[in-house]
Amino acid sequence: MRKLLLIVPLALIWCMSCSKVKNLTQIEQDFSPYSQDVNTGDFIDSAAIVAAGGIPPGGFTYPFPAVAVPTNYQQILSQYNTSSDKVNSVTLKSTVLSVTQPAGAPLNFAKAVSIYLSAAGLPTIRLAHKSPFPKGQNTIYLDDTTANIKQYFLRDTMYVSITATFDSIPPKHTIVNATTIFHLSANPLN
Repeated sequence: MRKLLLIVPLALIWCMSCSKVKNLTQIEQDFSPYSQDVNTGDFIDSAAIVAAGGIPPGGFTYPFPAVAVPTNYQQILSQYNTSSDKVNSVTLKSTVLSVTQPAGAPLNFAKAVSIYLSAAGLPTIRLAHKSPFPKGQNTIYLDDTTANIKQYFLRDTMYVSITATFDSIPPKHTIVNATTIFHLSANPLN
């Protein structure tokens, strides 16, 4: 009976330590596969908007073209000594929009923004959004989803598209940078 009383606690301690060791070897890593500058003047024809009578009440919505983003997932997984079958999840950690030109200019022309993610064979999902936009700021953090985008990350290419609602015409030659940071959770190969 004494041996049993000694063996049971030792077995429990051993099991708990295995779980703790596994947690210590869990890979938790942030990475940024997407940072894109968008010149609003390349897409929004302000002369056409003015000629059509100006901005309608409630603003106008513009869907920017999708941008192909190579995931480089094999390189990222190799860097952290793991493989695609060991990935537990990939989630969006943050999305930031910043006016880079003219420097310090606020994003006052935007009313709402949604960022979408798609990949071959997978549905398009909304990854982040912000509505309404706070006025007077040149950097805005979007509200991110908690979706597990592992299957999108494990494709060679993801597609990021932006739909924005404007309540005024962006100043000519305005450049907005969109940067995303993802979080990888995976088990190591060994």
